[in-house]
Amino acid sequence: MKTIMLSDDAYKKLASIKGSKSFTNLVLELVDKVKGVKLTDIDRFFGIIGSDEARSLQMNAAKIRRRFKVRV
Repeated sequence: MKTIMLSDDAYKKLASIKGSKSFTNLVLELVDKVKGVKLTDIDRFFGIIGSDEARSLQMNAAKIRRRFKVRV
């Protein structure tokens, strides 16, 4: 176990969002979010658009990509 020091402002901000969690669990959760997007965060976006709209967006993106020339 290690001891860390926080400014009063940082402590107040953490305390305001921790709810019933321990500070350790809160910090671990925040670090996990910073390190990468969790799958559960992405799940909420599945199914937002239909297949036809997705296909249309994909075709438009392909058209735009073809306009760009690769420089060597």
